Amino acid sequence: MNYPVRVALLSVLAAPLSLLACGSGGSESTDTAAVSDASTAPTLTAGTTSSTGDSETGEPTETTLGTGDASTTTTTGPTTEALPTTDATTTTTTTSTTDATTTTTTDTTTTDTTGGNPLWDTPNLWYAVENHLMYIEIDPADGAVVQLVRNDLVSDTPLVFGQNGLTMLEDGSLIGSRESAEGTQIYHIPAPPTTEDTPAQATFLGMVPNDGDGPPLRIEALYTDCDGRVYLMDTGEDVGSSDGNRLLRFTGAYLQGDLAFEVITDLENASVGDIDDLSPGIVDGEVSDSLGFAMDSDDLWQIDYTTGTGQLLAKTDGTWGVHALGGPLFDDLQPRLYILSAGDDNTGAELRQVDLDGFTNTEPLIVGPDLDLNGGYNGWSGLAGPLTECMTTIPG
Repeated sequence: MNYPVRVALLSVLAAPLSLLACGSGGSESTDTAAVSDASTAPTLTAGTTSSTGDSETGEPTETTLGTGDASTTTTTGPTTEALPTTDATTTTTTTSTTDATTTTTTDTTTTDTTGGNPLWDTPNLWYAVENHLMYIEIDPADGAVVQLVRNDLVSDTPLVFGQNGLTMLEDGSLIGSRESAEGTQIYHIPAPPTTEDTPAQATFLGMVPNDGDGPPLRIEALYTDCDGRVYLMDTGEDVGSSDGNRLLRFTGAYLQGDLAFEVITDLENASVGDIDDLSPGIVDGEVSDSLGFAMDSDDLWQIDYTTGTGQLLAKTDGTWGVHALGGPLFDDLQPRLYILSAGDDNTGAELRQVDLDGFTNTEPLIVGPDLDLNGGYNGWSGLAGPLTECMTTIPG
C-alpha cells in the first residue's frame, strides 16, 4: 500500500475515536455539574434557617429553593443528567423539614412554659370590702398562707357599701360586684396589686340592667367558667331566701360596659339554699365548672349550676366566701378548698381550709384586718382566685 492511501485510511479510522473521546468528555462535564449541585446542597442550610420561620405559614422556603436549583440544572445541561440534582433537592427538603419541625416544636414548648400570668399560674385568693382589696398569697408547697396584703380600692365611680362579689379572669384581672337595694354595680380591676401601699385602681362598668320594668337586680356572687364566661347569682326577691334566685351569664362585652345577660338556670325551686358565693368544684381530683361548690351563710353546698340541684355537704365556720384551687397550682398536685368567714365590724375575716373528704374545716389560717367599718362586716365578700386550666361542661 502506498503512502498516500495509508494516510487516508488512518484519517478515516481516527475520526470515530475522536468522536468517542468528545462524548466521554461531555459526560464527565455533566457529571461534574451534577456533583457540584449535590455538593452545594449544604448551602441550602441558609434556606433551612429561613424556612424555620416560614414553616409557620405552611410555605417552607427550602421547597422554593429546591425547585429553583432543578430548573437551573435543566436549563444548562441535558434533562437526563439533571436527575442527580433532583436527588440532592429531595435530600435537602427532608433535612430542612426535619430542622423546621424540630425548631417549631422547641418554640412551641417554650411558649407553653413561659409568659403565663403569675396570678393565674400560682395559688392566691382575694376578697374586697368597702374601699379595701385584700390579697392572700398561698404557699404552693402545702396550701398554707404566706401573707395577706391590704390595699385601698380606688374606683373612678364611688362604690356602694354592700355585699361584694368577686371573680378572676384568665388575665389575672378581677371583676367585682356591689349589691344594694338600688341595684348592682359592676367594676373591673385590671391589675390587682400584690404589694403593700399600691392602690387597686378600679373601672366602673355600669349597673346590671333589670328585666324590663322589674325591680333592680341584686347580684350577690360572680363566677367564671372554664371558657372564661362570667356568671352572676341573682338573689331574687330578697337577700335572705331563694325566692327568685337565678344564675345569669353575661352575653355582651362586659369590659366595655355592655352588661346584657341571659338566664342559665332558674334556682327558685332548686334544691339548694340562697347562694352567697360560687366556686368551681373538684370532681375526681380535677376542676369542674358545672358541678361546683356554693356557700349559703355557713352551709357548704355542692351544686350543679346547669340544673340547680345540689347536696348540703357540711355546716362550716365560713360565711359568704368559697373558692377551690386546682391541683396544678400546688407542688403535690392536690386541689384545695378555702372558705371565708364574715367577721364583724370589730374582728377581721378568717380564712380556713376545708378537707375535701369529710368537709371539715381547719382553724383560721389567717385573720384579715379590722377595716374600721361603720357597721357591716370585715368579710362581707365572696372569695376569688385562679381557676386553672379545665374543659367546660356548661352548655352554650
